[in-house]
Amino acid sequence: MGTPRKAAGGVSVCLVTALVLLASCSPPSLSPPRAGRPSSPRPSQPPQPPQPPQRTRRLRAVTPTSSIRAVPVRSGYEIATRVISRDIAITVVLPDGYELWLFGDTLIYHWGVDGWGGLHFIDGSTAVEARYTRGQVPYGDEYPSGQPTRFLPVPDDVYMTDGSGRPCIKGNGESAFPARWPTGAAVMPTDTSEVLITYSEVCVFGPSGNPQDATEGWGYALYNWRTRQFDRGPVDVFNPRTDGAAIAASSVWGSPIFDNTNLTLFSSTCRRQYLGCVDGHVLSVTMPATTTALDDPTSFKVSQQSIDGSGSWEPLSIAVARYATGLRLVALTSIAGNYQIFSTPTVGRPWHLDRSGTLPGCPTLVGYCFALEGHPELSNPTDIFVSYVDPDAGPGMGHLVLSALPD
Repeated sequence: MGTPRKAAGGVSVCLVTALVLLASCSPPSLSPPRAGRPSSPRPSQPPQPPQPPQRTRRLRAVTPTSSIRAVPVRSGYEIATRVISRDIAITVVLPDGYELWLFGDTLIYHWGVDGWGGLHFIDGSTAVEARYTRGQVPYGDEYPSGQPTRFLPVPDDVYMTDGSGRPCIKGNGESAFPARWPTGAAVMPTDTSEVLITYSEVCVFGPSGNPQDATEGWGYALYNWRTRQFDRGPVDVFNPRTDGAAIAASSVWGSPIFDNTNLTLFSSTCRRQYLGCVDGHVLSVTMPATTTALDDPTSFKVSQQSIDGSGSWEPLSIAVARYATGLRLVALTSIAGNYQIFSTPTVGRPWHLDRSGTLPGCPTLVGYCFALEGHPELSNPTDIFVSYVDPDAGPGMGHLVLSALPD
């Protein structure tokens, strides 16, 4: 939802670029699983990476109570010689005590005599199911089959952006692939067996060494976590046009929040940006929490979110969720990892800027930080837990990491 994968267009394409940038590199340090999980045997190879030079950071008056700083989030499929690089991580707590992690494009690297290689690429999305504890890094298994598997179905109604009307499919000109990228998830209050998953529809295209993407549509699906099947959809609410025209960033909705009988979705735009967002907006739509309303494009009556004068909107991406003390909006404001945290008691009230800073591990040595998401189920009264992609944490485009930020 207005994440760098959308607002900064080429973020998920960074993962695609890794398909052609398989440069050898030393593997990341692999921390063991949490207690209670068997550790994978660590072979004598690969060697441990050199420690990066320390970067000087500006001291801030408020620090989180947790010591978790840029800790990789791993699944049971990852071992010392096999790691997974993923784009974005959206979580939803299930009624059975587990949580579902939804990721974007996924790359699997293997360590060999020539370094990291043997790439396997899964476009669109993958998922992990994990037990979770507040204040801890979760550890789970690839969902639903125990190994990385595409989760959201591939769209068949995305088109090349040249106006030719050709479908965006592999092998069609410079098309790389079509995909549905998750933008949000929440359990339906009327049927807790179903998870509402919102997504954007994209066409990835261009030369393999410099791919681009266009967001052409938006929609949702209802996933039944008990039966592990989609009960409804995917439903493309805003259908792609045959000329491949991109939809406005303001139409890429995510971060679903249910409040009584209503559903609110959020999006963001950035009118001026240079390495970060200089001037932007946060938007919302509120409608009845029914599939009838979701199916109807006229239900999406857009409102601008306001601030109480404590700051300004500068979002490259946003993630909105309900925490223990109210709503929080976590915004990534630059590719150097700068962020803002806003709060409001309820939907419709002005937002207040609570905190700003730089994500742990950012700016990075080899790339830029992206795909910032908040995780209420892991947060506590003093810390907000967030995930993002740290290029220094693994091969290719890096690894998804978890950090605690002061609330």
